[in-house]
Amino acid sequence: MIITKNLLKTFVDIPKDIYDITYNSMIEVEAFEPINVATKLVTGHVLTCVDHPDSDHLHVTTVDLGNRIEKIVCGAPNVAAGQYVIVAQVGTILPGNIEIKSSIIRGQASNGMICSLQELGFDDAQIPEAFKDGIYAFDHEVELGKSALEVLYLDGWKMTLGLTPNRADLLSTLGFAYDLAAMTNQTVREPVHHVTESDVQNPVKVKIASAGCGRYDARYIENIKIKESPWWLKSELIARGMNPINNVVDISNYVLLAYGTPLHMFDASKIKTNEIVIRDAKDGETVISLDGQKRVLKPEDVVITNGKEPIAIAGVMGLANTMIDNKTTSVILEAAYFEPKRIQKTSKRLDMKSDASLRFERGIDDCRVRMGLERATELLIALADATVRSGIATAIHHVIEHPNIHLKKDYLFKLLGETIEDSLLEHYFKRYRYQYKTVEGGYDIMPPSDRNDLKIPADLVEEIARIHGLNTIPAVQETTLTNGVLNAKQIRNRRVRHLLADMGLQEAISYSLVPESDAQLYQNLGETLTVLQPMSEDKKALRQSLLNGLLAAATYNHARQAEHIRLFELGHVFAKGIETEHLAMVISGIWQQNLWQKTSVPVDFFVLKGLLERLFAYLKVDVLFEASSDKDYLHPHRQAVIMYGKEVIGFMGQIHPKTAKLHDIDDAYLAEINLDKLPVSPPSLTYQPLTRFPSVSRDLALVVDENVKIGELMAIITQTVQKHLVSLDLFDVYQGEHIAAGKKSLAFRLVFNDEKQTLARETVDKLIKKVVSRLSNLFDATVRN
Repeated sequence: MIITKNLLKTFVDIPKDIYDITYNSMIEVEAFEPINVATKLVTGHVLTCVDHPDSDHLHVTTVDLGNRIEKIVCGAPNVAAGQYVIVAQVGTILPGNIEIKSSIIRGQASNGMICSLQELGFDDAQIPEAFKDGIYAFDHEVELGKSALEVLYLDGWKMTLGLTPNRADLLSTLGFAYDLAAMTNQTVREPVHHVTESDVQNPVKVKIASAGCGRYDARYIENIKIKESPWWLKSELIARGMNPINNVVDISNYVLLAYGTPLHMFDASKIKTNEIVIRDAKDGETVISLDGQKRVLKPEDVVITNGKEPIAIAGVMGLANTMIDNKTTSVILEAAYFEPKRIQKTSKRLDMKSDASLRFERGIDDCRVRMGLERATELLIALADATVRSGIATAIHHVIEHPNIHLKKDYLFKLLGETIEDSLLEHYFKRYRYQYKTVEGGYDIMPPSDRNDLKIPADLVEEIARIHGLNTIPAVQETTLTNGVLNAKQIRNRRVRHLLADMGLQEAISYSLVPESDAQLYQNLGETLTVLQPMSEDKKALRQSLLNGLLAAATYNHARQAEHIRLFELGHVFAKGIETEHLAMVISGIWQQNLWQKTSVPVDFFVLKGLLERLFAYLKVDVLFEASSDKDYLHPHRQAVIMYGKEVIGFMGQIHPKTAKLHDIDDAYLAEINLDKLPVSPPSLTYQPLTRFPSVSRDLALVVDENVKIGELMAIITQTVQKHLVSLDLFDVYQGEHIAAGKKSLAFRLVFNDEKQTLARETVDKLIKKVVSRLSNLFDATVRN
């Protein structure tokens, strides 16, 4: 929302420290800047205009600036004697940091420049057609030497507010004025409107047949003349980046900005009846909106009809069948209150966002509906020479109830940290326009109708803190004796993050909300939880896997030529009655690369498995990896579940080619672990001295059935010689020549040590023989020659 000095000063006196008051006591300010950055622009009167003697397109002019006459060379084709123009004097700075200097143009001195609106920074769409290819000339006599920006109503500042969704009252200049007046102890100059009506009765009859409409007002206005708006009106739109269209459309937009009241105008001749009926849309009902798009409606939508067919989607957009055009002479002017939730759903589903729908979604002041209607009517009379038929067609379906909030003084003072005198509190209430009644121990308070964000006592405490001064609240030192510490789970999670970062992965944080259809795409924990009022359909359900966000991040990065992806996320997943903490990884591309030596290690199943093994070793957790094939988004022969004891705690594997294509990535390896199923506290550490005796290594090659799991073999080897085994590694798997069909050769390296003595060769031979004997009995293993 943008507030301008010119419009704000019609409601309140503007303090010199307006920026500080707004930022410190009202709302965040995103920008505070001049409406137009040009300097030293003045109005001038072209006294003479003759052709340049040495040019076929330049003109030599003399321009009266009020206090002096300057000679200016101008190249605009439409410059002429007698015009009142905008002049950039020598020393003027124009938008784009262009400085105007004295110059000699083909032998003629030129001391300034007669300006076009483009040179003042206007967009082409904001410039009247007659002046798009030349200088701008006023259509009336103006005071000479006066600031041209002031004459164009583009002087002063504009302030961009960083609004939060609850402050719907600040979506209008009048609403901002009320809050500023409260902070500065002023009274707002509330507008009073004077509408002259004709003797002809308003023929419109209004009926509300939908709970989505609280009230509806309509005026019948005729003999309208479509023309260009005056500068004071156009400047308010231009300052906010809006394009002036014509007086009728501009009036509607102006009232929206000034009062926060969305209006709509129908071409009365196109409505075809004198009846306005507001009803729920029929399921599947189709209409063509003002933007020419076909819209399919649902019963949750509210429509304005002529009693037979829709003529507008309530609170969102009008329809093509009643749009105003250059031939329009009579309009029906609408001002209404529509229920915010109904408009929000319609606007979101149809993807039709507008300034009007934004205000309806957040809730307009129902008591300001008539005010906006009358201001627009007044302006149509003044600027469009309109005639207004007698009476306002009105229907009220229901009255908006505003809450009565009970505020206990003890509660207020406890949260503020100080006591405020009753007289001062009541003074604050009056400045805020509260209706209040003193009761035992506190107050019953009804906020004004435009403050629909004030619903509970805590809201009032915040308001009192704002007006009392947040900087006056005493700072009290925390007296708790408990030092802040991390619990065991937080320590574990921090260690996990640091380890993964040390190994080259980057942490990602993704949304917990996903499309409802994708909630169980990678993991089914139970019944999906959905948000009652989602921001959008793609953020409706709580995720049941972290892979939704990680794969989306991988897709995003891959599309931007980041092909080597190493992401992890530690976060919560959800189902009905379930909330658990998971860890997930996605890696792809090259894991290690040495360009000088022309070597690289691509990401594969075993790189990911190695990362997981390093993680579990760091956490001192013994797990097993067992082959699986139940996850259809993973390669059927390159996936595994992770077992902790007898329980599955996670999975890993290569992404299925179809899934990879869906995410537009070449290849990737995924893993996800349920951290809640692992012990939180690490086992106590034990220390022992380094052995003084040498280790002995032996390589053992075994031939086993190809279906034998390597992990089971390694578990038996470890179990058999655990007392002396220091390390066990698999370094070769072979199938082919000299190996029988259906068999495979596995080569292990075993390292032995005894901390009390040097292991003799005979002792190591006995250990190997013991291993071979046991593997032979259990797996029919034979030593490969």
